Amino acid sequence: MEQQLSEEDLKNIARQLGCPEGEHGIKTGEMMHANNIGMTTSAIDALDLQNNETLLEIGHGNGGHIAQLLSEAENLNYFGVDISATIIAEAEKINKDFIAEGKVHFELTDGNSLPFDSHKFDKIFTVNTIYFWANPGEYLNEIMRTLKPTGLLALCFADKNFMQNLPFTPYGFTLYEVETVKELLEKADLTIKNTVKKLEQVQSKTGEQIERAYYVITATA
Repeated sequence: MEQQLSEEDLKNIARQLGCPEGEHGIKTGEMMHANNIGMTTSAIDALDLQNNETLLEIGHGNGGHIAQLLSEAENLNYFGVDISATIIAEAEKINKDFIAEGKVHFELTDGNSLPFDSHKFDKIFTVNTIYFWANPGEYLNEIMRTLKPTGLLALCFADKNFMQNLPFTPYGFTLYEVETVKELLEKADLTIKNTVKKLEQVQSKTGEQIERAYYVITATA
């Protein structure tokens, strides 16, 4: 019989998902990469990357997907930000050759501001991070500030109805309906371009296959 996770165990899982730390954080990063690759690929596809673009990913995880991303177009310039020093160190190991070539750059951030000049990025994307934004309105203003006037944002997140059934989401997650996210984007003066709902099969922590519904919203500056 499977052991019930205690409240403290669930809080620790939630904390690691929000900001992976230490040896456990490295394993969390690997698990997140495997679990999120479908969502990450959908977000990258929605960006429609073109040659010579500069792009930002918010919450890049261990960066196991970056090699594939860089093959989508020529001469891409990738920046990644994360609030976890542990996960950045892992991403730097996995992408060390791209860093040496000057194609990939990582920055540790506070999760509230972006350490970049205004109008720097052609494209910005983020997958499964909105749940942890302390002030989503202000953070979207920062995203808007760093996007070029013709820039595109792809925001990917799991459906609230799916997320609220996970045992760890009561601890530090803010869950969103798609309409609420669209309202937040519009308040930040972003124009919704497309909203796509997708379904995928993922493995739960107890090993069963479960169906996850998620959204990819694209918006222009």
